[in-house]
Amino acid sequence: MFSLGERSGSSLGSLFSFFKKTKEKLAPSEKDDVNQQLITQLNKKKIPSWSQLKQLPKFLNKPEKLQFIIAFLILILSSFTIAWRYYIKNSVPVPAHGGSYSEGLVGAPSLVNPILATTDADRDLVKLLFAGLMKYDENGELIPDLASGYTIDAEQTTYIFELKEGLKWHDGDPVTVDDILFTINSIKNPEYKSPFRSSFIGVQIQAINDRTVQFKLEKPFSPFLSILTIGIIPEHLWYSIPAFGANLADLNIRPVGAGPYMFKTLTRDSSGNIRSYTLKSYEDYHLSKAYINEINFKFYPDFFTGVTALQNKNIDGLNYLPKEYKNEIKSGRIVFHDFQFPQYTAVFFNPQKNELLSNNDFRHALALGVDKQRILEEVLSGDGQLINSPILPGQIGYDSELQTEIFNIDKAKEILDELGWVMPESGQFRIKKDKDDEEAAVKELSIQLTTIDQSDNVKILSIIQENWQSIGVKTELNIVPKDKIKKDIIDSRNYQALLFGEIININSGPYPFWHSSQNQNPGLNLSVLANKDVDDYLDVIKNSKTNEEKLEPLKKFQEKLLELNFAIFLYNPTYTYPTTNKLRGPESVHFINLPADRFNNINSWYVKTKRVLNSNN
Repeated sequence: MFSLGERSGSSLGSLFSFFKKTKEKLAPSEKDDVNQQLITQLNKKKIPSWSQLKQLPKFLNKPEKLQFIIAFLILILSSFTIAWRYYIKNSVPVPAHGGSYSEGLVGAPSLVNPILATTDADRDLVKLLFAGLMKYDENGELIPDLASGYTIDAEQTTYIFELKEGLKWHDGDPVTVDDILFTINSIKNPEYKSPFRSSFIGVQIQAINDRTVQFKLEKPFSPFLSILTIGIIPEHLWYSIPAFGANLADLNIRPVGAGPYMFKTLTRDSSGNIRSYTLKSYEDYHLSKAYINEINFKFYPDFFTGVTALQNKNIDGLNYLPKEYKNEIKSGRIVFHDFQFPQYTAVFFNPQKNELLSNNDFRHALALGVDKQRILEEVLSGDGQLINSPILPGQIGYDSELQTEIFNIDKAKEILDELGWVMPESGQFRIKKDKDDEEAAVKELSIQLTTIDQSDNVKILSIIQENWQSIGVKTELNIVPKDKIKKDIIDSRNYQALLFGEIININSGPYPFWHSSQNQNPGLNLSVLANKDVDDYLDVIKNSKTNEEKLEPLKKFQEKLLELNFAIFLYNPTYTYPTTNKLRGPESVHFINLPADRFNNINSWYVKTKRVLNSNN
């Protein structure tokens, strides 16, 4: 018999050729033995070699070849699908560096300088370009920024800060204690005309060593840490610029800071106005490099133009979306980020312009006659929350159980009846006649209600006018243009009742908005009313060393304010920030003190992602 062992290394084609020739020479009875040996020989190597597989097409016809190719492709595709599903199931998307984001701002920058900035456009850019000793995180909590830590003495008048190691300006120079001293002393210098100068009156600053700085206060001031969120400017670039001409320096437009982003470029129109402003992420940022490589700002003259640009995909976001435009944006690609904002709208009373408002019962009737829920639903589409005092949700001293009486037309009418204001037999408004003077003229109950010429405010005035006239109070409306409201109305307190929105400086507390010493310009108290108890509570709050010490006087202050009906508190609107759904990060922010605070966690924003295997698997 023939031995097949010597052909064990032959190719598949040679093996079959050998088998064919051998069978032709053998008798039928011997062919079965050869077949068995061949099968045995083939089974010794279960996996065919590459040289064997290459011979396979020679033994397949066209239909078989097609079937084989299809089967092979299905095998590859199935394997890939299984592997991909496993990867997706066992991996998670995470932020990745890269990409860009463009945002529209209403207004234009002029002083991109933390110690000079006053407009929203300037503050927005300052937030990204500069860093302070302290900063707010996405939860509105104060955390160290340039500082690695700080200590406060028992009297709460001495604050000591130590700087982080390796801090650098955008131009590569080191950030030092000298920069801190230069910044604070520049703010205190009246020639700079810094709007923050009053915050540092009586504050002494000195260097302890190269990385440690000390602040000494004349008396305790609990919000002092929040003041130190102001950005630091580089001494080595500013020291040679005269203070009286600081607002003219080119560094106000092409700034150098130590924030998460650095200035890259800008463009101007033919008139010299800045049209766009591009920032790039700072590689050596001391917290963590921002994920988004570039942020491009485009500037618009009004919100209508900005909203149009957002709808036309010219920008990825807008700094703010007024309520009247919210229903116009229906695209599913736009996400509305609603932030709690320290602003409230109220009706403020001025008895100096209408003596009827000196009577608390009359003010009480007016308060009962305002349908706040209707205002919230019809004007704001429910985009806000009703309030009962100037201390808003999320602020120290807020008490959800502190309630005022709800809209009650019948009770309001009853109070006016008791005050002697009666409805005439014919006529829409209440009248009163002096009982002791038969010849005295009949007085008609009336009040003038003033507001700024803004669509939401005008709608609110129409509702209040309808409410008050339904209880017999003649209500005249005074709509004032935006450019005249401050000078002609607010500064001179030239109004009887004023509908106005106030943005609260939570660091200063309620003192500047409600103390009687502040009810004339330049004070911020718009209710020209005075009460000793209210003033006493505010003095205690202002001088308290800790937040805990403020709680009781804050409660009593609010109770007294509501008892005396100093104002009609309407609502706290939400701040709506629209962006495209490609942007991630703003959704983790919930509370902002200023519009620029929407960028509190800017270095965590991203537009690109990558997947990594889940460490739990």
